[in-house]
Amino acid sequence: MKKIVSIIICLIAITNIQAQGLKLGIKAGGNFTTNTSASFQSNYQGGFHAGVFARVKASDIIGIQVEGLVSSLNLKVTPSTAIFRNGLTDLKATYLHIPILLNISPIPLLSIQAGPQIGMTINQTSDALRVAGDALKNKDFSLLAGVQLNLSKLSVFGRYSFGLSDIKNFTSTDAPWKSKMIQAGVGISL
Repeated sequence: MKKIVSIIICLIAITNIQAQGLKLGIKAGGNFTTNTSASFQSNYQGGFHAGVFARVKASDIIGIQVEGLVSSLNLKVTPSTAIFRNGLTDLKATYLHIPILLNISPIPLLSIQAGPQIGMTINQTSDALRVAGDALKNKDFSLLAGVQLNLSKLSVFGRYSFGLSDIKNFTSTDAPWKSKMIQAGVGISL
């Protein structure tokens, strides 16, 4: 965790020296999450995210945006799934998400964004499984793609995230648990 934060800070500092523009800001919005596994209901469940961002322009068209977001996720458990403890209906988790996005701006008002995202579990439903232990792994890796509307100090964004890693924290013959998330929100440059 300390290494990731240090690397991000160094990248921002180095890029700032050479960059045409640096914007720092805060952002918040909604998450709508589901999972590829039959252990969860396929409808998207609501949550939220909030955090900070640093946007650096390398040119008028290309830039990088790094974010640090705290995200709440909620997954509805499929009834009678044998791996979960009796009576469990929701699996909730709080993540620290760090997306590193390439911004391509064909026009100044619009950015097309894509890149990787690292997620680290901060908190999750305890004792969710029939056997002892947490249901979710501590780390998640996913890819993001979306668009962002860039106004003077305000940005409005929407994006889709697809998990590349299996997030279940136990060995099983079940299909991998991969997250899918739709995210929408606003950012304010400071």
